[in-house]
Amino acid sequence: MTIGELLKYYRINQNKTLKEFAGNIIDRSYYGKVEKNIHQISINNLIDLLNYNQINTAEFIEKLNSNYENTQNQLQTQRKLMEEAYYHVDKDRLQKIKIIISESNLSKKDKEIQNLIADGFIELLSPDNPNQKLRDEIKKKIFEIPNFNKTKFMLYCNSMRFYSLSDNKTIVNRLIERYKDDESKIVQKALISIVINILIFSIEENDFENIDYYISFVSNIPTTPDIFFYKNVMEFLTHFIKYKSEKDVSALKLCNLIIRNISITGMPEYAKELSKFKKKHQ
Repeated sequence: MTIGELLKYYRINQNKTLKEFAGNIIDRSYYGKVEKNIHQISINNLIDLLNYNQINTAEFIEKLNSNYENTQNQLQTQRKLMEEAYYHVDKDRLQKIKIIISESNLSKKDKEIQNLIADGFIELLSPDNPNQKLRDEIKKKIFEIPNFNKTKFMLYCNSMRFYSLSDNKTIVNRLIERYKDDESKIVQKALISIVINILIFSIEENDFENIDYYISFVSNIPTTPDIFFYKNVMEFLTHFIKYKSEKDVSALKLCNLIIRNISITGMPEYAKELSKFKKKHQ
């Protein structure tokens, strides 16, 4: 993959035009020829362009490796399978995914991270038998990763229950401030997932201080097919908080409708979990 091809990949992922992506750093027509590998880009302009579009320079350089695309496809596929297994409350499937990881041709380091993410999902589905050693290992790994890339986002999202609500709010507030203008669907989905956890913990602890800040942030993210499910869960939690704080019975009825919708659209296991959650904290 060339620099031009990789820049185009990022631009399309951010849903930007040539002009929007190039900004005032490079002439739009010149930049268009960089993407086509007709013109070269100086290292200074490249770094400025990456910073302007909030692209991690180290990650960009790594992606130039010829094996990157195949590796990333494997990582993304495995993580998507993990998410689906988790939202279907299926620990057996998560264990099978760990076998897929071990039999893949990923590097030892990538396998360790993938297994740690899978173990984190399994741990979240085992609240009555916490594995403190695993929780500490995940928290340690999070701080070893220098920037909040996709891996760190996922590890943190999976380990939020291992932190206090106040600590989570501090971390999430910083993440929102840092990435609130990022148009990447991957980042947006990660942020919504993290906010969903904040709302869940707030309901569990009956602590709704500054909760509108998180709800407002997610409501401003455009709804797309890729994040539609997450928006549904946000709506459930938002209305449930309204019921809890205002005793608004109509809000509770909307919660029931959302649960029913999630169930009939193919996720009955997760719908049951939401129903249990509602009953427990109602």
